Amino acid sequence: MAAGDKFYIRGNAEGKPSQGVAIWVMGKNYVTYDTESVNSDATFEKEISEGVTSGMDSGQYFVVVQHPMYNDQLDVYPRADGGYAYRHVVGPYPVANSVLFTLEGPGALQGSDAAEALVTALDNAMVDDTYTKLQFLIEEPSIKINPVTEKQVGEKFEIKGTTNLAVDDELLVEVVSSSFAPTQKTQSGEFSGATGTVKVVKGTEGFNTWTFPVDTTTFKPDEYIVKVSGVTVDVTQTALFNVVEVKPTTIVTTAPSTPVQTTVVTTVPTTAPATSPTTPGFGALVALIGLGAVAFLIVRKH
Repeated sequence: MAAGDKFYIRGNAEGKPSQGVAIWVMGKNYVTYDTESVNSDATFEKEISEGVTSGMDSGQYFVVVQHPMYNDQLDVYPRADGGYAYRHVVGPYPVANSVLFTLEGPGALQGSDAAEALVTALDNAMVDDTYTKLQFLIEEPSIKINPVTEKQVGEKFEIKGTTNLAVDDELLVEVVSSSFAPTQKTQSGEFSGATGTVKVVKGTEGFNTWTFPVDTTTFKPDEYIVKVSGVTVDVTQTALFNVVEVKPTTIVTTAPSTPVQTTVVTTVPTTAPATSPTTPGFGALVALIGLGAVAFLIVRKH
């Protein structure tokens, strides 16, 4: 969970203990001890507020919930000393109010060592109390924005990301044109973008998730800044993406083919006139002239 986020320690404690249950929280340079009353339905709940977690260092923390059991007395408990509220942990062995270990101040056990010493004390045969234990991590709050690809004016899409903030935490999402800035009264101050709040939802891979819908119908082509901020937790992340004009659709057309006209040239054979057998030389001349005429006609035809 993120520092600055509240969380709850919840459970059931049978037998309606009059003192309730004791809740120990231990970490590096950190310890708290509280008793929490048990409801008529045997449930109990302890809230760890935003103000508390914001002051907790990043790291691992251990929780021990102690039930007084049959004697209805919390046999192991902290005792103040030397200005420390939880200086020593005391118990009924070897004699009543014996110091079992130091929990706060010089020489104190911390984190896992303190938790292990506590459960060892509770496991002692002279202690009838029972307990349950768990652990959690405190991390610096973080928000991640998944990359946003280039969009065209009019597109609808979702900006998504992950976070270690708690489920149901609210995030403020702002999508603003990079060109948006303070203007003079005589200048156009038209806003291009979107803004709104979304809730963190439980994720499936160790991180919680969030989603913000965007409709770019009213957007101008420009570079846009995405800014995501925690509403109750001090954390912010930004990203950039571009919105461009709608790209024209190119339609490829094929011009109709032009029919090819074909000219057929027909040559009509010419029959040479009959020649006189008595004048062979002249006849040959006429035949040549006839052939020349045919050749001439063929050239003219072409």
